[in-house]
Amino acid sequence: MPEFNISIHINQPPDIVHKAFINPDNSVKWMTDLEKFEVVKGKADEAGAIARLHYRQKGSSYIMEDRLEYCEPGRIYVSRVSGDAITARVETAINPSGNGTEISISWSGKGKLLPFKLMLFFLRGRLVNQAKAELEKFKSLVETHGARFPDNA
Repeated sequence: MPEFNISIHINQPPDIVHKAFINPDNSVKWMTDLEKFEVVKGKADEAGAIARLHYRQKGSSYIMEDRLEYCEPGRIYVSRVSGDAITARVETAINPSGNGTEISISWSGKGKLLPFKLMLFFLRGRLVNQAKAELEKFKSLVETHGARFPDNA
């Protein structure tokens, strides 16, 4: 089961980072291939919330479900993200750090079918690089625009 941890320091206070992170409209501006983040049950900042993540990758569309299993609003978010091929546990922590905020993401996933189990093992490096790039983009957007990202971001 591939796993990785990444983190980054953002030069904004935790409340701004938190507001930017939980805003579903912001997600499509920093997450690769995500076209729509649709909350279908609950609120994005409450345990039990369910969202549909609509992706388009190389001309193909797919939807994943994001279940927020645990939440300490403004601090810790633990989601189970699943689709036809994989299931992943994603934990995001938002913590004060000096004059800014440290955001850390822990990811562990597994394929549901044998071909995807093998593929995930070999794609670990690519997954880490993509997650780092997304977090860098998030950092840039938060430091430039605060909690609400512009439509042309």
